[in-house]
Amino acid sequence: MPATTAVGHPVTSYVLITNPGSQLLTVRSKHSDLWRLPGGIVEPYESPLDAVSREVREELALTINVGEADLLSVEWILARTPGRRARLAFLFAGPTLTSADVAQISLQRAELDAWSWLPSSEFPTLLHPVVARRVSAALHSSGRSSYRERRDEGIRL
Repeated sequence: MPATTAVGHPVTSYVLITNPGSQLLTVRSKHSDLWRLPGGIVEPYESPLDAVSREVREELALTINVGEADLLSVEWILARTPGRRARLAFLFAGPTLTSADVAQISLQRAELDAWSWLPSSEFPTLLHPVVARRVSAALHSSGRSSYRERRDEGIRL
C-alpha cells in the first residue's frame, strides 16, 4: 500500500503580553483596521514556542521568554472559504512588561503600523471577534490550558 502524504494544517502562534495595569499589548497590521496579538505563522521546522518568540522579536524588537507551561489554549479553526485549510492557533501567556521593556519596543514598519495597550473592556470592539473570544476564554480559564474547536464559521458554499 502506498504511503499517504499528510496535507497538514497551517499553524499560528500568538502571545498575551501585558503591562502592570493588566492591559494587553496589541498590534495593528497595515492591511487591517482591527488590532491583533503579537505573533503569526509558524514556519516549517519551527515550533509554536519558537515562532511566537521570533514573531515578537521581528514585530516589536523584544526578546521574551515563553515556555511550555505558558500554553493557554490551542484552537482548531475550520476553514471559512473554499480553497483554504483549517488551521491550529496556539495562544501563550507572555510577560508583564516593565517601562524599560516598553522603551525598547521598535515596531516592524514593513508589516505593522501601530502598537497599543488595550484594556479588557475594549477587547470585543477593537480585536477581531474570533481573537476577542479566544482572549476572553483564555483569561477566564482559571489557569488551565484549553483546547477548542471552532466550527461556527466554516466554509460557505
